[in-house]
Order: sequence, then C-alpha cells, then structure tokens
Amino acid sequence: MVTWVRFRHWPHLVLLVMVTACADPAPAPSEDSPDEETPAATATAPPDAPEIPPVDPVPEVLPDVVARVNDTPITADELERAVRSAEIQAGQPLPAQFRDQVYRSVLDQLVSFHLLLQESETLSLTVNEADLEQRIEGMRANFPDEEAFQAQLSNWETTLDAVREETRRDMQVEQVIASQVVPDVDIDADTARAFYDEHPEQFTRPGGREARHLLIGVSPNASDDDKDEARTRATELRQQVLDGADFAELARTQSEDPGSAENGGSIGLVVPGQTVPPFEQALFALEEGETSDVVETPFGFHVIQMTGLQEPQLVSFEETSLEIQQFLAAQEQQARTEAFLQSLRDKSTVEILI
Repeated sequence: MVTWVRFRHWPHLVLLVMVTACADPAPAPSEDSPDEETPAATATAPPDAPEIPPVDPVPEVLPDVVARVNDTPITADELERAVRSAEIQAGQPLPAQFRDQVYRSVLDQLVSFHLLLQESETLSLTVNEADLEQRIEGMRANFPDEEAFQAQLSNWETTLDAVREETRRDMQVEQVIASQVVPDVDIDADTARAFYDEHPEQFTRPGGREARHLLIGVSPNASDDDKDEARTRATELRQQVLDGADFAELARTQSEDPGSAENGGSIGLVVPGQTVPPFEQALFALEEGETSDVVETPFGFHVIQMTGLQEPQLVSFEETSLEIQQFLAAQEQQARTEAFLQSLRDKSTVEILI
C-alpha cells in the first residue's frame, strides 16, 4: 500500500502547528502497519526534533488585540483558544521552548483564516443550516453520549453555541477554497505518468530481510549478574537451534518478546533503518536460513534467524496512478491556496501588534 502526504485544510480548529515533526514533501511507498504489538526488535527511538528557526519573542502577557485584518481585531482570547486547539490536536501541552514559534505560527494561521472569512462575505457565501447541524452531529458522534460531549465542551472552556458559530465560519472558509481554488485543479493521467517516470525512487519498495528472533529480555537497570544470566540463556537456546531444535517452537515457548513470540518469533520484513543498529547489523550479515550469534540490544539478548530475502521492487504505475493524481492535486491545491491567500494579503491591511 502506498502512503501519501496529507495536506492541511483551513478550519482554524485544526491548527497543526506544534512544531514537533516534519512531513515528507513527496509520496513514498510503505507496507501496511500491523495491528499487533510492535516486536521489541523493530522498536526504534524517535528521530531528533527538527531545528526551529528563531522568531521574535511573544510577550508573556498579551495585549487585548494581537492583530488586525482590515480593521477586524484578532483578540488575545482568540489566539489563546487557537493555541489550545493546537495542543488538543497534538495531544500534548505546548513545550515552553516552542512557545514563540507556535504562537507566531498560530497567529499567522488566524490572519489567513480571517482573510478567507472576509472573502467569503465579499462573495456572499452562506452556510446551509442543515449542513451545519450535520457537522455538529458528526462531532457529537465522537462521544459515547450527550453527557460526555457536554463534559468535553466544558473541558475546552466553550459552549455549544460557540462551537456552532466557529464551525459555521470554518465552513464559510471551506466554501471559499472550494469555489476559488479547487475548480482550477485538474491533474490528468499524463501528468501523473510523468511524475511517476521522473521519481522512480518514490515508488520503490525497499528491499529487506524476512526474519524471526527470540529474546531474553533484561531491564535497563539490570545488574551484571542478571545480564550474564540472560546472555547464558540466549546462548543455550542458540545452541539448541544449531543442534536441530525448531526455532519457531523455541521462540513460542522461550522468547520474552510479546510482540513476536506467539508468531514463532516472526517479525516479518525488516527494512534498513527499521530496527536498532545492533539487530540490523546482525540480521543483514546473515545468509538465508542462517542463525546469528547472540546479539545484545537495549531490549536484551537476541538470537536471530534470516528466513527470506526481498529485493527492492518498483511499484507499477497502474497500482499507483490514482493516488499519484490525488497527491499532485492536493499539492497543486496547496500551492494555489497559498497564492490565493497572498493575493488577499496584497490587497488587505494586516497589522501584527505583538
């Protein structure tokens, strides 16, 4: 299955600006993620956070009005609510070291939002009440009952009337994009084919190794004696494999990796960069059917068996053509939205007051 970058849309309740991750600018193929618990062998540490460019400091105490868009004020309260929305979307509080960057980014999004909202009024766009209520009911459907929904509104420090009005404005902005940007976006099959031919690396499934392993786990603060005991157990199990014991059965009964033991130690296809370095180095040094020496990783001591080799594989154009068109259309829509916003800024008066 090919996974594509998803581009943001404009409703200001969905401000994804927590500056905690970078998205790839181009599509890349990937395997479906398994539903079961991730095996210890394929668990890796998260990448380092991206470097964030410096911005002007944001005052700790905000003035009542933080910006104006064609004389329409953006208040400190609106900015704070939008930052809280970003925190909700990120699932974590705003990291203190990113406060200036996030507030600036959110404020820029709010300026864009108000430019689009004002344009919706210029174009006399209105929201159908039935569509609005359907959107509100969709929000309600995310909660088990009305009591839970009301509790969430209270937690967000808002009311249903306020949410309804914000949703109405969001839908007006969506209409601007739909009427002024989307109709001009059309990606045909020839354009998709040209992109496919020019970027073969984006449509190549990486080669890898099919593998299984068994693990004798140790805790991060284990004593030397505990480590020696775990290493000895792993060594004995490896010897049993070399003497003809069934690896899968040993993994089922002896491995301490809950993510793979019940599958006979199978961890499926492992591609470069997916596992911790000692595990990867040992696995990729094996021939098919060969069993490794005991390998130490932060999870404990592993015995690894390479069960199959998969070469890199180019995904066919027929398999990906529709998704390429969708990706390129989203990319084009993003570019045109930004150009449209710039045209609105050029004919507007925007004052940033912080």
